Amino acid sequence: MDTDIIPALGEEVKKANPNIECLVPPYCFIIYHDGEYKDKDIDIEYCEAVTAFGKDTGGIVFKKVDRIPEAACLYHKGPYGTFGFSYAYLFKWIEDNNYTPVGPPRESYIDGIWNKKDENDWLTELQVPVMKKK
Repeated sequence: MDTDIIPALGEEVKKANPNIECLVPPYCFIIYHDGEYKDKDIDIEYCEAVTAFGKDTGGIVFKKVDRIPEAACLYHKGPYGTFGFSYAYLFKWIEDNNYTPVGPPRESYIDGIWNKKDENDWLTELQVPVMKKK
């Protein structure tokens, strides 16, 4: 992941909406819309909880994101480049426990480049919306 994209988006939002504040504690996540793994041209939606709706600009849209009723989740500790191992484990758990994915995966960033210098200390929650198979 290009670590320069998200800070640039934050600057764009702040410029157009100087009074918008992020919730405390912060909550942000990415939703993957491609439906399968891709190396490039990835369709993602970056979401960050804010105190109010702001003015939309370019690719930035303020909206309410629907709650996921049930999700299989896993904490991934370490660099983003090793997500593949954690996703493989999570999807195997989903299958082994008689669930099926019902929506795009999400990644909720708890610790990262903004507060931890060592990427081995980064913490991300992987979330896959699921429902029990009948």
